Amino acid sequence: MPVSAPQWLAAIVVITVIGFQPSSTRTTTPIDWAHALHGITALGWSTTLVGQAWLAEQRRREAHRLLAVAGVLFAVGLVATALPMLASLASGALATAGFRPIGLRLLAMDCLLLALFMVLFAVAIAFVRTPAVHARALAATGLLALPAGLGRLYMRLFAIDPMRGSHLALGTAALLLVALIVADRRAGVRDVVHPLVLGAMLAVALLTGVIADAPWFAWWAQQIAGA
Repeated sequence: MPVSAPQWLAAIVVITVIGFQPSSTRTTTPIDWAHALHGITALGWSTTLVGQAWLAEQRRREAHRLLAVAGVLFAVGLVATALPMLASLASGALATAGFRPIGLRLLAMDCLLLALFMVLFAVAIAFVRTPAVHARALAATGLLALPAGLGRLYMRLFAIDPMRGSHLALGTAALLLVALIVADRRAGVRDVVHPLVLGAMLAVALLTGVIADAPWFAWWAQQIAGA
């Protein structure tokens, strides 16, 4: 029996929560409001994705539309609260010489993933009357949580640095996309959203180091760190 969209989206939510659990419940320092708000909006967005996918499967269109309103609010909040997170990461990367190379790469990856999230969200809104594109673009945003959540879990399981954990998680998301593409082809669906997202994720993996090593990126990181 194939895994449905609500099931794999719910699995991503669980994995993300497990990945962030130590830093949110075991930390010895208080969580500041910016991190708390970002966590709430990100979790809210992820759970509304699960709800919307389930309601769509049940053909409960009115409830789906109502939940979509909450989803839009969470999406806007997720983007808005991501900006202080980027500034905090930039500040930490620049303040610690040993962390700087990895920190700048994490910052570059986060910026690229945030940009991809906004593009997918815009596509989903633009194609709201084209269910196949709308649903796939929205669901694909759920995969973007894996580099952060699953990446942290990989770090703990394999004792690797944050960058390697994030890349390994990004590779896991790419493999999931390949599985979705194969399932679509077997069902006779000629989808372009999943292949395009797969290409975008591979581009993120390839461009992260190039961007992080560029002099202009270090300058930009200094600007947002001081903002």
